[in-house]
Amino acid sequence: MCKLSFIFVFVISLNSQPLFSQNDNLNMSVGTAFNSGNVFGVYNNLRTQNKNNVNFNLEYSKRNLSSQLSLNYDDHDKLNFDNSYVNYENGIANFSIGRVDRIWSFSKKSSLVLSSNSRPLGAISINLKNKFNTQWLPSTANWSVELINGSTKNSLNGKNSMLSGARVVIRPSKKLNFEILQIGQWGDQNDKLYSFNIDALLFGNTNEGPKSNLNKMAGFGVSYSIPLNKNTYRFYSQTIGEDEAGSLPSCLAWMAGLELTAPKMKFPTTLTIEAVDTRVKRSTHGNCGPNTMYNNSVYDYINYETVLGVPIDTEGTSLEVFGQSQINNNLDINYSTKFLSINDQDYSQHRLSSKRSLGTITTLGINWEKDGFDLGGSIGYQNIILDKANISNGTIFSLYTSVEF
Repeated sequence: MCKLSFIFVFVISLNSQPLFSQNDNLNMSVGTAFNSGNVFGVYNNLRTQNKNNVNFNLEYSKRNLSSQLSLNYDDHDKLNFDNSYVNYENGIANFSIGRVDRIWSFSKKSSLVLSSNSRPLGAISINLKNKFNTQWLPSTANWSVELINGSTKNSLNGKNSMLSGARVVIRPSKKLNFEILQIGQWGDQNDKLYSFNIDALLFGNTNEGPKSNLNKMAGFGVSYSIPLNKNTYRFYSQTIGEDEAGSLPSCLAWMAGLELTAPKMKFPTTLTIEAVDTRVKRSTHGNCGPNTMYNNSVYDYINYETVLGVPIDTEGTSLEVFGQSQINNNLDINYSTKFLSINDQDYSQHRLSSKRSLGTITTLGINWEKDGFDLGGSIGYQNIILDKANISNGTIFSLYTSVEF
């Protein structure tokens, strides 16, 4: 029913104005992706459970309206409409409906709350952006707020649950950014948007009392850039609490990264080192402890059997060095080495592995793009075994292509 509803909205957007007028823009593209085996995380737009994918995209835009119909077929989820959307902009507001990947953090690839690890949520959203326009702040100072309401698949006793969230980003200057995040799961697919739970999601205490069944997470992040010798160094971090104490986040997980951007090198390069830790320490009153992150007595923080946050899931750590270098205007190379600890406490119900697993993943890839044609591939070696995710030791080859008409 949701798929049919989105197609209906997309068709309405196409017909709301005459096609092929002077201000219209219509693009089509076809792409394929292939992995020789299951890979951990997201590589070349294929998630852990997918080995191959074929997609067709039809993108239409006119003035303040933009939309995309994306048809995807893969060996795991079969036909789906991921990455389809309809957007409408009006002043400082952007209204959207569809299934799009969101990365709620200052990292370019990871988030403890919402990332591209799982398939994108089917959701409606509103994004507000504006400048502060005050004399005591730089003219570049601005703010943004994103509000979403959607549903997660099979996260409440095999049924869909509702998921609502907000992310506020404050930028006092080009160098400094702050974020405040809150997200919560509630009800099931039969609940309406204006359920009695909405006030609890935004303001109430969900740690105890009649609304303690809600699963709410919240936290904050920061990003700071330092220009130095024609290069830019950027530090970022994010801390998220799975529980709350005194209306503040508790049972904390964290991530942090240091990024170097060197545009004046012979081969312009961006290099990042990023650490993630979802192990939660035991609190004084025993409310926190091992396997707290992404686990709740009522809801699973998943969508299509995959955690919405970082790929390591609960009770894990990762340290990754990754980067990209531009060889020329058409050719890039990318590389990554990741050190992993999964299921640190041998939790039998862990979604990735039935026991503690240590290992590394190394990849080297290349991408060539010219005149609407995109071709890339990579070779990687996984030295880790995750029995529940069907990940094993071995070399993985990947290839992807895309042609735009």
